[in-house]
Amino acid sequence: MQKVAAYLLERRDDMNWAAARTAEAVHLQGVVTNWLTSKGASAIGPSGTYLPQDGSVGTFRIEEAIDADRRWWMAHLDEQSADGRRFSVAVSITASGERVSVYVTLEAGWTASRIMPAFVDARCPRIVRELLALRGSWYHGLSTLRPKAAILGFDAGEGLAAEIGHAGRSVPLVVVSTVGGNPTWAGLDSQIAYDLAGLAEVVVVDEDAAWALTDVLGSHFSCYSGAVRIYWPHFSTKQDRFGHPLWTRERLQLLAPTETDAIERFRRQLRTTVFRAAALSVTRPREIDDIRDTVDRAAVAALRRRAKSLEEFEGLADSYAAENDQLRAERADLRAQLESLQGEVAKLDADRQALLAHLQAAKGLPSDAVNDVSADSGPDGVGDSLEQPPEAGEIRFYKKVHSRPTYDVMIRVGDCGCDSWQGAHGADKARKGIARIEGDRSDWKSMHHCASCTGGGMWKVRW
Repeated sequence: MQKVAAYLLERRDDMNWAAARTAEAVHLQGVVTNWLTSKGASAIGPSGTYLPQDGSVGTFRIEEAIDADRRWWMAHLDEQSADGRRFSVAVSITASGERVSVYVTLEAGWTASRIMPAFVDARCPRIVRELLALRGSWYHGLSTLRPKAAILGFDAGEGLAAEIGHAGRSVPLVVVSTVGGNPTWAGLDSQIAYDLAGLAEVVVVDEDAAWALTDVLGSHFSCYSGAVRIYWPHFSTKQDRFGHPLWTRERLQLLAPTETDAIERFRRQLRTTVFRAAALSVTRPREIDDIRDTVDRAAVAALRRRAKSLEEFEGLADSYAAENDQLRAERADLRAQLESLQGEVAKLDADRQALLAHLQAAKGLPSDAVNDVSADSGPDGVGDSLEQPPEAGEIRFYKKVHSRPTYDVMIRVGDCGCDSWQGAHGADKARKGIARIEGDRSDWKSMHHCASCTGGGMWKVRW
């Protein structure tokens, strides 16, 4: 079995008292058991069966442990199809440490050992959306899990840029840009928010907010004109831009021949990217094992107390206790090693995705040729070659997209195809804008303005 996604939802507000944590945990357990009942479970006990919609065989088991004012409860659902596929969902609810945590994992594989791929298009479990719909705030680390939001205007865009760069952010931000107030496809923002509920914050930006992102983060990390971009936590403008995947409007439209197929393919790509990251990086609450271990030790201690009056069982109880202590120590060591290896795997996977995106940009490969990686090389089809400093004699084209008090915000684009170039001697703000995106270089040989292009203006610079 392979973990394909993991969720961590935390209740923190007004959870300072044990009674409040217990009440909230019991309430959440009720939501989960109602969900299980809706799936066809006739009775909720330590174990039972239910009826998956696809006709698979569904079984469940429930475990729990209570240690004074701390408690843990888990529902584990397992589905096995006729063709040998297996899919499992585990929902744990833990009340401890001034919070109530819900930890959800999705796993997939085969019912029998076989060395062959198991293709799974995982989706957000309905129970996650039901929990998020409850009144009150949910958190993941230092981030609040919020519903889809609209960011309108330049000032709000600057605030979003600050949030993207905040060191404490612990969930990815998915930005959906618009053209004329609409995303590339109608309803795309809502579909993305539906798919990534509990794993990412989804925001829709208008054109002014998108220019603010470009202005604050730089053109390498821009997202505008119908593009979609993932900004991972611990963001820095010094990072490789390919580490934060970008799908431009043009690339989205070329994903498939029809709009319906293109939308489905993009949603699958985005889900796979975020789900894979969550499976590797969402950490299981340590309180789960601490509570279970404490309850197990108490049970062993009770056994030893009874064994004092039954000498024939005393040796057995001591042996059982020693064996459990040894197994717990070994499990703790293995868990530490596993978490370390998961961190390395996550880093290696991110490096691999970045290298594949570099290869795609450098060689002009179609998206299918590099493991379906769709991170585009730049806005308006401008490739990775524009990352290099301009060379002597090279001609580059720039478009104004926004005006600041002391300079114009420029982006690099391709040739507009017009033949109406005019000399530009007094365009000080345009000159400062071009120098700004070229590393403060202004040693060009000539600069001309296109008299035909509208919408901000086009500039031709010979270096």
